[in-house]
Amino acid sequence: MIHLPSSRNAPPFEGWDQPPAPGDLRLVPIGGLGEFGMNALAVHSADGLILIDCGLLFPSEDQPGIDRIVPDFAYLEPFADKVLAVLLTHGHEDHIGALPYFLRRWPVPVYGTAFTLGLVAGKCREHDIPTEDILREVHDFDRRTVGPFEAEWIPVTHSIPDACAIALRTVGGTVVHSGDFKLDPKPIDGRLTGIARLQALGEEGVRMLLSDSTNVMQKEPTPSESICALGLRDALNTTKGRLVVATFSSNIHRLQTLVDLAYESGRSVCMVGRSLERNLELARSLGRFKLPDDILVKPADAHRYQPHELVLACTGSQGEPQSGLMRILRGEVKNLSLGAGDRLILSARPIPGNEVGVSRLLDMAARLGVETSLDGIGPIHATGHGHRPDLRAMMETLRPEHVVPVHGTFRNLQAHGALAQNVGWPPERVHLLDGGTCLVLGKDGAVRNSGQVPVGRCFIDEGVEHSVDARVIHDRLILQEDGVIFATLMLDPSGERVGEPSIMSRGFVMLSDDEPYGELLGAVLTKTFDEAPPSIRKDRDALKELLRQSLRRVIRKTTQTRPLVVPVLLEAPAES
Repeated sequence: MIHLPSSRNAPPFEGWDQPPAPGDLRLVPIGGLGEFGMNALAVHSADGLILIDCGLLFPSEDQPGIDRIVPDFAYLEPFADKVLAVLLTHGHEDHIGALPYFLRRWPVPVYGTAFTLGLVAGKCREHDIPTEDILREVHDFDRRTVGPFEAEWIPVTHSIPDACAIALRTVGGTVVHSGDFKLDPKPIDGRLTGIARLQALGEEGVRMLLSDSTNVMQKEPTPSESICALGLRDALNTTKGRLVVATFSSNIHRLQTLVDLAYESGRSVCMVGRSLERNLELARSLGRFKLPDDILVKPADAHRYQPHELVLACTGSQGEPQSGLMRILRGEVKNLSLGAGDRLILSARPIPGNEVGVSRLLDMAARLGVETSLDGIGPIHATGHGHRPDLRAMMETLRPEHVVPVHGTFRNLQAHGALAQNVGWPPERVHLLDGGTCLVLGKDGAVRNSGQVPVGRCFIDEGVEHSVDARVIHDRLILQEDGVIFATLMLDPSGERVGEPSIMSRGFVMLSDDEPYGELLGAVLTKTFDEAPPSIRKDRDALKELLRQSLRRVIRKTTQTRPLVVPVLLEAPAES
């Protein structure tokens, strides 16, 4: 994979590519710090290395043509024979999405709970990666020995089934990774956070807690998932036509609530979205989702039902272009259309960066006559990440010697660190890390920041078989913003210019002036070539670069734009 170093990282410290000293433990965040997504933490001793989670990051609008972003695992390369396993906290994409790319290089055992591994297995099938010998299922409170580590999975409540915190017994002491969590007293599936076990760990002694910082800015108590029934019931009772509910396909608890309410109100349910169908099939097979008899309707049969008899559950709460909801709104789902009397509910909070897409989606629905207002409707969404009271409770329950905020922007980590200090942890026991920061738990009892190791991002375009270089993304942005100009010169076999140059543009607006702008650029091209030293003319790459720079200077000066400039040198056919 291509190493694309983070701009905020210092050069790697000397000796980063050597194993830790005996008795020391390194914690290296490969991703997930200073950003939302791409969660991956390397836990490294002299006798082995494991990874906690292996997630991806979805691209933003300034990364055109990129399907997903995964961590650069350059830090692991010097220790390739010491990579032992991946331990998973839960099955969200930002925690498992990079596994297919990781497993191609390191086909090591992957440990996780049943629902989590079910999602991993499906993902690996899509990438033709065999999993028969590597997926290792664990249950709540199970312990597994992996090389020099002993791992224990402790249940936590979150917005996906089977989420866990992981307690690691290491040469550096007990390290607890919270995973994504909240302390929900009334979870839909009845699976409570293992508070008693966390308390017992705290009494035994915890060296370090790495804790989810996603919702540290929220000061009020964390709402229970059970409150969503209030708003969804209101929506069902006040909607005369179809009720359309878009949520994440992994939020099985929310979907269970919706199905139960639909059954209670006498409506049938139509599921639209391939990931939704796959995840529900997996959840049903594991007993994580209960479906009343004869409640499901296939999209092809939806037209046979009166609007008030139907609830549509869809993917697409983030405005994803190919989601079930967007396909319905574009009229691409046969026998299924929306109109006046129908209501759309987005039962999810927009992920930062998706606000424009969500707004566009709601506008599309409104143009069809669909009701999108939530006036008079109770809560329809509850976060899966604990607010500040839950983060405080986790720290006070485990009473770790050291606290490391993880998962979130630097502002989130900073606020979480301030909370830890307010609760009673001295500043020297609260550690704010960045991607690639190497934190060492020393055998002498000290905890120290050793510096940076190589980290970065690999950009995945599913249309090609390798990672995409950052320069490609840069060129795509230029094409998107300012277009491209092709400047062609014809040369004879001796390298002399033949005829006049050709200027062609796409996506670039030529200036309308007395002298056509194309002729101006042609003149610049001719002058630059004619004045080029013989040594430059003999080197085609150097000549192209000289022509490119000359044209870019003129274009920037006259138009204040920066199109992609592509010089083309063609050899004229020899005269017969």
